[in-house]
Amino acid sequence: MALTAGGYTPLAYTPNCRQLLRAADHLLIGVSPGNGYFTIPTLARMFRWAHATFQRTDVIVPDRSLASNYRVRGYSEQAAHKKARKEVSCVRRRIRRAFERSEVPVADQHTHLLSDLAQSETYQRLHLRVRDALTTDERIRAICQKVSARALPMAAADSGTASEPGTAANSGQGDGLTPVGQGSGAATLALEYLIDELPFFMDTPSILGVSSSLVSYHAPVGFADLLYTGAGPLHAAANQGFILLQDHAAPY
Repeated sequence: MALTAGGYTPLAYTPNCRQLLRAADHLLIGVSPGNGYFTIPTLARMFRWAHATFQRTDVIVPDRSLASNYRVRGYSEQAAHKKARKEVSCVRRRIRRAFERSEVPVADQHTHLLSDLAQSETYQRLHLRVRDALTTDERIRAICQKVSARALPMAAADSGTASEPGTAANSGQGDGLTPVGQGSGAATLALEYLIDELPFFMDTPSILGVSSSLVSYHAPVGFADLLYTGAGPLHAAANQGFILLQDHAAPY
């Protein structure tokens, strides 16, 4: 597909993803709280491009296990939940302002919290598939642990070398931080965020009631082969695909 409005090129992951891209039925955009890429101008461009390219676009904020990520980074349980609520509120405001700037009609602005969509039986069934696969399949568990392990170094930032806000490097400033470490407990917490997101990479059409769907992200995802090229227990539905959204206006 040629470069379209907004400076984006969608790169389909497989031939099946390419077919779904040509159909252009639906795009799911995940906007992670705390991710510096998702500025208001970037989101506005993305929403404008998506609206011009797809019949429908939905935006999802993965909030349900966000507190687990902050626990990995060293927050106490209470402080992690407080931080998660603050970050979710912040990103929702950013999304609203980006939609206003994008001039996408209000009727076409669809934003959801993952925690709301997780109430559906369809999502819960997919979520259980993910948990079962992590329990019974060593290869799947190893891949998912590798992907989620990128959060673990944040928990070791009590040395003062990390400068990212909210890490244990700020533990002396009243943020309620306590080092979690990099043991099995931290690894389990780090997995929760990924486990919550995977159902949407597997079968968004069943969750949202659309004919076919593509999940987009601005960087490669380490579990793509697992879902879109394999035949294991987490293989994505035939009408579910993934595109890498190449952004020509940002160095990502």
